[in-house]
Order: sequence, then C-alpha cells, then structure tokens
Amino acid sequence: MNKETVVQITLMALALAILAGCRDEQEKKADQDALVSVSLNNLVMVKGGEFLMGDFGPLIGEKLPFNPFPDTLLHRVVLSDFRIGKYRVTWGEFNRWLDLQGREENDYYRWTMDHKDPDFQSDKVYMGNNYPATVSWQDARSYCQWLGQVSNRYMDLPTEAQWEYAARSRGKLFIFANADNKNYFHDDKERNYASSSNKKPVGSFPPNPLGLYDMMGNGEDWLTDWYSADYYNHSPVKDPQGPEIGNKKSVRGERGSGHTLTIYRNSNKPDSEWGSQFRCVENSPLK
Repeated sequence: MNKETVVQITLMALALAILAGCRDEQEKKADQDALVSVSLNNLVMVKGGEFLMGDFGPLIGEKLPFNPFPDTLLHRVVLSDFRIGKYRVTWGEFNRWLDLQGREENDYYRWTMDHKDPDFQSDKVYMGNNYPATVSWQDARSYCQWLGQVSNRYMDLPTEAQWEYAARSRGKLFIFANADNKNYFHDDKERNYASSSNKKPVGSFPPNPLGLYDMMGNGEDWLTDWYSADYYNHSPVKDPQGPEIGNKKSVRGERGSGHTLTIYRNSNKPDSEWGSQFRCVENSPLK
C-alpha cells in the first residue's frame, strides 16, 4: 500500500468520523427538542390572584381546624401568573434528561432495578417510563432550570404558595386536590387518586378542576422553599419564596395515607433520592 493510498484511507476515516459525530449531535438535538416540546405543552396556565393560604377549616362547616399542627397558619397571599406542569415528571423524561447530560440513572432507579430480592420485584413496575420519577431536590431543580435555559423561560420548581394555590384550583376552599374534593377509603371502588405506596402511571385518574393530575396521591412534589414551621407567621404577602436557609426542603402532596390535605405541609432532605417526585413551573414574565 503506497503513501498516497494511506492518506486517502485516513482522510476517508476522518470524514466518516465527522459525519457520525454530526449525526450523533443531530440526534441529541432532536431528542432534546422532543423532551422540551412535551414538557412545555404540558404546562397549564394559572392566573394569579389573592387567596387565603393555610388552614381554612375555621371558615367553613363546623368552624374547626383541619390540621392540629401550628405550621398551617391562615394568611393572605397574592401570586403572579404562572404555568405549572399538569403531570409529574416521569422516569422516561428524567432518564432521557440524564442521558442528555451524559449521566447514568440515579441511585434509587439503579438500586430498584438491580435488586434480586423477590420481595422487591414488584417495585420494578414503578420504574416504568410513565411513572413519576423519584429524585433528589437538586436534580429536580436542575431539570426544571435546564428546561428554562434551553427554552428561554423562567422555569423552576413551584414555590409552596404556588403549589397550594394550584392544588386548590386557584385558592378555592378545597381540602382535597382530586377531581371532586372528596376523600375515599383505599378499598372504595370510587377512589380517584393513587396512594404513594401503590403508584400508577401519571394521569391515571381525573385531574383537579384546574386540570392538574396527581396533586393528591401518587407521590409528592419537591418545592423551591426551605421548610420552616413558623415562616408563614411573618412571610411577605406577594409571591412568598420561603426562608433563605434551612435543613429540609418543603414537599407537598401525599406522604402516607393521612397527609392528603391540600394545606398539609411536609419536608424532606434535599439530597434524598428516596422519597420525592416533582413537576416544574414557568414563572412570570411568561412567554
């Protein structure tokens, strides 16, 4: 083989490598665009306004509080317009995002999928592409902010005030965030929400009146706020963002069968991949 032939083969190999790299980048861009498109199309418009956030039990019915704990003080809040995901982010979406970042599946996913104990085999169903993803707070927020970066929008996790306002269908006096503002026993055939211990694909049950799915049950949502039991004793009225520092992040939704109320507050360690799900919001100014 002469020198000229070697040079030609080398140049051809380089050209093929460049073409393959271009195809990889094009496929990556197409995958990214598809993920962003689905995510943005799933956002529901929420007109801002004023509402009473917290335990509104003394205002209705028997005039008794719903919550015995002091962290749900009733207080006035005014929110700007925002959009919020009608579904929680699924494993299919989250793992696609990890792949776009050049990262492997998270510890929770790998541990569940690799577990050999027969008692855990049924849990692998919950890792399906249409089931809500269980992630750390930082990964949840990074996902939402990445959506904002690539779409030029102000994307983030919801604040606690935004979440309650949306769960209550723009602040109405709804104590349950399912389709009919009713609670059901686990064995009730009319039950219209999933428990956190028996997850279902997102959107398996009817949405709340605002059009949001799984605001009651099927997991819980990470929020931007640090949790503080007395924050709402002195919080600002306009678009409260939570305390500046803390040890745990606020979560809302269902954690256990007794915690399904729209006003109920909870928290989780931000580095935990073993307990919380999420959905994203687009904040004002909206595009």
